Amino acid sequence: MSTAVVDTARVVLEAILPGTPTRVQVSVPGTAYRLELVLEGDASALQPRVGKRVSGVIRGRAQRVWHAAAGGCFIEPVWGHPRIVQGRVLAVDPDSNAVLLDLAVPAWMSLEASQSAGSFQTGDLLNFYCESGVRFCAAR
Repeated sequence: MSTAVVDTARVVLEAILPGTPTRVQVSVPGTAYRLELVLEGDASALQPRVGKRVSGVIRGRAQRVWHAAAGGCFIEPVWGHPRIVQGRVLAVDPDSNAVLLDLAVPAWMSLEASQSAGSFQTGDLLNFYCESGVRFCAAR
């Protein structure tokens, strides 16, 4: 049995939204989530994949991170730009000062400079506000 950590989100590309920066709307299979994320990469290459499952990496920046005492993994709001998240730590990257969280999908979150990713451990339940502009980079 493999113990490898998966940081790739598997979502349905619902729409490529107009504007600058280019955003995508993705849904998470088996949930009511429809997230709006800033697209990293070429929107025209993704256009044929609208309505289909795609894989990619979600990255964002956390504001002050807190240990949560109870509750599950979630993203608020259910539709739109992620603002508040709570999830379990899947991996820690002290060199990048980031944690990989299990939300409804895996997502890498960079921490503010005053906090150290090394102070968190796999399995910790964390809660925080996200900075605007959570990004999605589709796998090729």
